Amino acid sequence: MDQTPEAQDPPEEPQGVSKTMNSVFGMLIFGFGLAAGIMLAFSGYALLEGSASLVVTIFLAALFVVTLVSALVFALRKPILRALFGVASTQIELFASPLSDVADAALGRDAPKATAAARRFVQMTLARYAWLSTRRWIVASLTGLIAAMAALAGTALLFKQNQLLQEQNTRVATQTELLVQQVQLAEAQRNAEIAVQITEIANLLGGAMERRGARLAQDSGGTQDADAASLVGVLNPYLDLGPSLIMRITSASRAAKPYRFILPPYRAHDDRDKLRVAMESRRGDLTQTYDTMAAGLDWRDPPEQDALIDRPASPERAALLEVLMRAGLRDYGLLNFFGLDLSFAHAEDIHLLGLTLQGAQLSFASFDRAQISQTDFAGAAMENTRFRGARISASQFRGLPYREAAAPYNAESDELMVTGLSGADFSEAVIAQSDFSQLNGGAMVFDRAALHGVSFAGASLGATTFRGAVLLDVDFTGAGLQSVDFDGAYVFRADILDQLAEVAQEGSFVRDRFRLREVPAEAWQEVNAAFVLLSPEIIAESGGEGVWHVERVGAFETAPEAEPPG
Repeated sequence: MDQTPEAQDPPEEPQGVSKTMNSVFGMLIFGFGLAAGIMLAFSGYALLEGSASLVVTIFLAALFVVTLVSALVFALRKPILRALFGVASTQIELFASPLSDVADAALGRDAPKATAAARRFVQMTLARYAWLSTRRWIVASLTGLIAAMAALAGTALLFKQNQLLQEQNTRVATQTELLVQQVQLAEAQRNAEIAVQITEIANLLGGAMERRGARLAQDSGGTQDADAASLVGVLNPYLDLGPSLIMRITSASRAAKPYRFILPPYRAHDDRDKLRVAMESRRGDLTQTYDTMAAGLDWRDPPEQDALIDRPASPERAALLEVLMRAGLRDYGLLNFFGLDLSFAHAEDIHLLGLTLQGAQLSFASFDRAQISQTDFAGAAMENTRFRGARISASQFRGLPYREAAAPYNAESDELMVTGLSGADFSEAVIAQSDFSQLNGGAMVFDRAALHGVSFAGASLGATTFRGAVLLDVDFTGAGLQSVDFDGAYVFRADILDQLAEVAQEGSFVRDRFRLREVPAEAWQEVNAAFVLLSPEIIAESGGEGVWHVERVGAFETAPEAEPPG
């Protein structure tokens, strides 16, 4: 019986045992997949990609080990079964013999023979089940390893696909940005044609200067050189320009359209930026010094890649304004009346000295870091215009009655020629002895600016911010201060909040929204703009009693209380 040939058809296992084995094997595969998924989720494809050779090596080694073990078990199955169960092989037909012996011994009441026959039956059963289980384990292991390797390869391909999709999206975004730049630069190329017209206008203005110089020389009895006189004085738009040149100037300004151009990495007229570039060579050696200067001077590194400016602008309109100023034109009222359009003018670092810009179209223009002195912007449209870091002194931004306006805007009317400054940005600006009264200026920005001798009397300032600003001798009489934010501002009177509540437009200033905290006398020096404008002597002369820091303690908007049910 021990040398019986191998069975051809394996017997069916008990249903409970089969289900248990399948469940255990399924749980093992599930656990392996879960572990691999968690590893990939937290480590990402980079780890899988970097360890791909190791993972493949481990799988191939496991497959080799299982295959080798399977071959050895198959080759040595008979000695192993004989050593374990005393039976080398079995087949289903041979199970009848021990069962028959058990039955015969039981009928003959031969206990030893029945026990021996039962022992042989159990040995044959165990040997049969052991071989079937081992064969199933071999097949399941090989199948599981191959399936797991295939699944991991699919996961790797999926992660690789996602990585490539991300790279594709990034490149598409970059391509889109480049296309936007191409469109904007095409507009810049079209506007370059306006430069030819500006050059011709400059030539015509030069002729007007020569004619004016000749008149000055003639009026002086020929004692003044005509060429020298042509470079001195102010052009009179009514006498020196003429209708043809006036229309040509205004037409050129309207033909120049705003567009976005490449943000320049350097600002040639900005002293702070020039110092930043100069310090770049020592940045590595003087890291702490560079960081301190960068924080104090608000240095900003240029972008690593070319980028467009944040909103459309027109360098051509700024160039036209420069040409007009260099030609000696100071009064722009007539040109503004005939439609001179300087909105969106990119006039950063410009000098506006002694100009009359009543009624000017300057919305969305940029005068960042400009030097502005004795310039009249009364009645101008300057919504969303930028004056960031500008130095402004003795200038007018007020609303102006038409009867007080210069020609051609003057009229027998007390109606205001309103100056529009809504959204204008004066952050970090230095403003001294200037008039902002009676203007319409909601949501303006004066953050970190320094103001001395400035009047906002009767101005509409709703939603304007003075965060971190320095305010010395600033008049808010009759001003609308709805939702104006003074948080972080430095003031020099202990009763400033009570004063604002008293003099501002009735009900527009909420006193309990702010509180004062006394700070050291030099605390205002933390605001960079204040260094240019103020000194302890100026503060003392203006009646400063000390230094207080404004803190906002109340919200601007509160949710309405819920109505009671029913």
